[in-house]
Amino acid sequence: MSILFTRLRHTLLPRRNTVARPSDRIQVALLLLLLLLSLAAAAGAILLGAGIHVVESARSVEQTASRYATTAVLLADGPSPGTVGRSGTAGEPGPARATWVTRNGRRHTGDVDAPAGTVAGNEVPVWLDATGAPAERPLTPLAAAVDATAIAAGGWAAVGFLLWLAYRCAVFVLDRFRLARWK
Repeated sequence: MSILFTRLRHTLLPRRNTVARPSDRIQVALLLLLLLLSLAAAAGAILLGAGIHVVESARSVEQTASRYATTAVLLADGPSPGTVGRSGTAGEPGPARATWVTRNGRRHTGDVDAPAGTVAGNEVPVWLDATGAPAERPLTPLAAAVDATAIAAGGWAAVGFLLWLAYRCAVFVLDRFRLARWK
């Protein structure tokens, strides 16, 4: 294990009296620069993730405050279990005619997403907005945190990949230069 660290130290910090060529020193400088850029990208990704989390958390609070869950009674059967849904997967929920009552006691009729195979007369859970119209489930605080983390990690990974690719291209050019000087 100490041989590995010794080799890494000599690679990153070549001494003046070694057989390191100028191109080797350029390669080391590029590697150190890309490592520093990767650390800067990590800091940027953390800041980006924090900003996205603030925005998503505010959206979650707004959606949670303006939406509520209730049940709707199906007036028509939901999609049959063998039919293909919107994304092409069999057994997905689909629109079905239903009726529901809002918080203030008003009865509404319209289409809601019903699980495949649900028959008329069954109750299905729905989310309603302030007007009593069906809405998507509100964004949860956990989902906001996961979204922010995934975007930040993905951004840092993309930058890291581009930095690695740039380093490999530079090493390829330096190797071609070294090979040309060898001949």
